[in-house]
Amino acid sequence: MPPRLQSLSRTLLLPREAPRSRCLRAFTTSPHPQKKAWDGDLGSHLPKHVIQKETNTPPYPHGPNRLFKQSNRGLYGGQMIQFGNNVSPDTETKTRRHWTPNVLNKALYSVILKKKVKLRITAKVLKIIDREGGLDNYLLKDKESRIKELGPLGWDLRCTLLRRPAVIMSRRAEAAALGIDQEVIERTWPLPEYATAKEDADVEEEMLEEEAEELYSELEIEDSKLGHSEEIDEINLRQEQQRAEDEAHSRSKDLR
Repeated sequence: MPPRLQSLSRTLLLPREAPRSRCLRAFTTSPHPQKKAWDGDLGSHLPKHVIQKETNTPPYPHGPNRLFKQSNRGLYGGQMIQFGNNVSPDTETKTRRHWTPNVLNKALYSVILKKKVKLRITAKVLKIIDREGGLDNYLLKDKESRIKELGPLGWDLRCTLLRRPAVIMSRRAEAAALGIDQEVIERTWPLPEYATAKEDADVEEEMLEEEAEELYSELEIEDSKLGHSEEIDEINLRQEQQRAEDEAHSRSKDLR
């Protein structure tokens, strides 16, 4: 066999290696090296899992919508089904028709709740939320027209946000800036129990710091007094040494 064909025959006669499997493991306990670790709750939550149903929740002042009932389960902004006619341009024949709002399924993030809330929301309300600066600002606005367009679901979400300590503290600060009496503020926006306990702990910590500062100042005064007395003792000792030296010098003169 020619030498140039020997290498080729050797490669053909050698056993072939089994192809490597490209299948990835179905389960692994180690994190993916390129996957970013996210902090916080990024899942979408239904409103029924976010709203806190309590006995002291006031009822919705405008009541549920009895004509367009699906608006009670979303943020429709007061929009509802409308009825009218299609008019033919030639014969002016009228046929009945209806219009429904442009309803979307969106998961909107709430900064106060730190969650995404999955809602049925109209395109009009979505534009208003974008203009207001977020879902929380839309729900917490105090205008009567805004409360009227929230609906029962938006009212429950608003009451849930108003129970959060961050909202309570901001409302108390706004009321205090307007010059409202403190008793009215305490009655309208009472602090939660754990917030009052934290405030008491902060007051107690401030008192302990003040006591520590007073004790430290007293110790500094005592140290200064002790240092002053030591200086006086040192001066007296030097004076006595000087007197003794003078007496010894005078005695040596007398002896001479």
